[in-house]
Amino acid sequence: MLQWTAKCGLPRALLAWSALTPVARGRVRETVLPVALRHQSSMTCGSAMPDFLRVSEEVSEAVASRRPVVALESTIITHGMPHPHNYSTAVGVETCVRDAGAVPATVAVLRGKLCVGVSDEELQFLSEQDTGLWKISRRDLAFVLGQGLSGGTTVSGTMIGAHMAGVPIFATGGIGGVHRGAETSFDVSADLTELGRTPVTVVSAGVKSILDIPKTLEYLETQGVNVATFGKTRSFPAFFTRDSGYLSPHKVVGHMEAARMINTSLQLGLTSGILIAVPIPKEHAVTGEVIQDAIDEAVELARLEGVSGRDVTPYVLSRVNELTSGHSLKSNIALVQNNAKVAAGIANCLSQLRRARDISRWNQKPVAPPSSVAETPSSAPSGGDRRSSPSSRRGRDENGKIPGRPVVLGATLSDLSVKLVDEDFKLDGGTYAGKVMQSFGGVGRNLADCLSRLQMSPVFVSVVGNDAGAAAFFANCSHMDLHSVLRVSGASTASYCPVLGSSGQLLFGVGDMDINAQFDQDLIKSLQQELARSPPLVILDGNFSARVIGEVVLSCSRHDVPVWFEPTDLQVMSRKPFLSEAWKHLSLVTPNLGELVTMWKSMRQNLGQDDTLDAVVSENWSTSDIIETCVPLCRDLLRHIPCVLLTLGRHGVVLCHRCPHNSETLSFSDLLKAGQSGHFSAVYFPELNKDSDISRVVSVSGAGDCLASTFVAGLLNGQGMTTSMRRGMQAAWLSLHSMTSVPDSISVDGLRDCDVSEGRDDDKDDDNSVVTGRRRDWGPVDVSDGQLG
Repeated sequence: MLQWTAKCGLPRALLAWSALTPVARGRVRETVLPVALRHQSSMTCGSAMPDFLRVSEEVSEAVASRRPVVALESTIITHGMPHPHNYSTAVGVETCVRDAGAVPATVAVLRGKLCVGVSDEELQFLSEQDTGLWKISRRDLAFVLGQGLSGGTTVSGTMIGAHMAGVPIFATGGIGGVHRGAETSFDVSADLTELGRTPVTVVSAGVKSILDIPKTLEYLETQGVNVATFGKTRSFPAFFTRDSGYLSPHKVVGHMEAARMINTSLQLGLTSGILIAVPIPKEHAVTGEVIQDAIDEAVELARLEGVSGRDVTPYVLSRVNELTSGHSLKSNIALVQNNAKVAAGIANCLSQLRRARDISRWNQKPVAPPSSVAETPSSAPSGGDRRSSPSSRRGRDENGKIPGRPVVLGATLSDLSVKLVDEDFKLDGGTYAGKVMQSFGGVGRNLADCLSRLQMSPVFVSVVGNDAGAAAFFANCSHMDLHSVLRVSGASTASYCPVLGSSGQLLFGVGDMDINAQFDQDLIKSLQQELARSPPLVILDGNFSARVIGEVVLSCSRHDVPVWFEPTDLQVMSRKPFLSEAWKHLSLVTPNLGELVTMWKSMRQNLGQDDTLDAVVSENWSTSDIIETCVPLCRDLLRHIPCVLLTLGRHGVVLCHRCPHNSETLSFSDLLKAGQSGHFSAVYFPELNKDSDISRVVSVSGAGDCLASTFVAGLLNGQGMTTSMRRGMQAAWLSLHSMTSVPDSISVDGLRDCDVSEGRDDDKDDDNSVVTGRRRDWGPVDVSDGQLG
């Protein structure tokens, strides 16, 4: 976007702006233009943008299209850590931001340019220079830029660059503050005054613990800076320690609550920033007494050696690292990465809030831009193939996690669930007592919802109408990334009415799914953009036409991206991949009993095999009979599809795959390996809870979706097969006891707390746990021969 034109030195976006009418400018001003362009919107053609500002194309396009962006400082690279830790930390922090669904925008000064978004080569340059790099605050910007010098930007310098580029959120380790003895030295960091004059939100681990914390909080109050702790308490953190002994004025519980606060501040037009203080993760917190002793000693050494001003912080941090034998450096890296993840989560939520506001404004009175406007946010290229960061290459990190964001393509439904109270009913036109509840469903939406709650940051590609149902969907699902959900004018959002018996079993359902037929080309276009980002997995439900399913699967195959197909419904959806060659390119299918039989029959017909051969199975059978019947069917499917996850309702789950082992080291890549294999493994996981009183089940709708998505999320995160399945069954249990398909109670911490594996700190059988009667002897059983026991 920031490409200079020969005519007048203005970027193309500014030329497009000049072509709009005054009314259109009023509607588009906040939607399209970054701050730097808004400041120039009244210029004539003879004026020019500041030639010292360089915003990367990826960051520029993300800002213009309201995608989440997180600014990052660079003094941690140039002055905060030794090489090579500084480079690996910078790359790791950018990776954390990308994996959480946002665009990283590292700010630095390079050869007289204030850069917002730098390349991997530039990160290496900043990390390797021993001398000649400046530590650049507000005071130094004009001199360093004017002299054509290079350096790392402090918190205040980074805030200025982020604000000029239109990036409202910035993640760092800790901010500067009031130094000890400031009553005589007047040593107060410019970070504090910058927070009082620049509307950028800084996400940090509080202030550095070498500072005078109460005076710093008092100074921030004087500057009118909103300070809030991220968490359930107001305890203000102090960099290495979770609790400084002082309180923040406010607290925000969760990403969306923080995003709403930021969004409100921006709408109010406040010119001050916000400080969100994030406690360092418990597992990385250094004992407060130990770190405090090291700090006191380092501060005294700095005084004795005459270290002062801006040199105090790097000196003290370096000495503290030596005094703690490197533990403070590890904690430093951990807290910076954690702050980046939190900032990216907040940026995602803020992006959704601002997009929803934009949609509301445009729907009130649509404004068609003139034909001379060559590029709009929706038509701009995604920029996914321009990444130079090592994080863009697929592979497993040191924790076994596969980076990247899964993509979910599926239906969004407005659900009106009906549960009968009386078992004795007839279809005679009478009125029967029951419970009626409205929520949101659709297999694709359920999967994306559950993955979002498990912090997988999936991209959800779907379609809705331009109606009240869509407005309610955007409002109720704001915790999900909805930027790829399309709105179709003149169409109704898909709806579904499941009728449940008194025990929660599905009797029948009525659905209006016509809108999904209008999805074809837009779906393929959205998919191609996401495939360029190398997602670890594409998840596809059966609500689309067989042609679209075929195109999606083949596109993924060409990009070497595995596809998980969720058959959705045994009557029609399960057959769709078999109407083309798509089924031969699937990596994972997750049928229930009825869907398995349908898929097995469809495969045999597709292969021209004997179609008189039939298979019958019922959930009312014994578990051993079900396994004996279904395992051979799965074996047939596995000749062409690498993995089958078969849900058996109250009987449990069977996982079938081609790997020669079933150990906890079984990885996601192992399960989905392409190509035929002569090996066959089938593992049975019994129901997790002994308390299987069917009268306590509220609804079966969504339970299988929660189980499968939680299991896959665990494998993507590098968890073991058994742990992933246990948490999947726990998620299904929570869904069964809720009228909502994906209940709010599903979370990473909630499922981790319910683990019952041996020998782990989080494997506690908490008396307050929502799970009752969990099996102590629960575990996988090899049923490769089709026999249980």
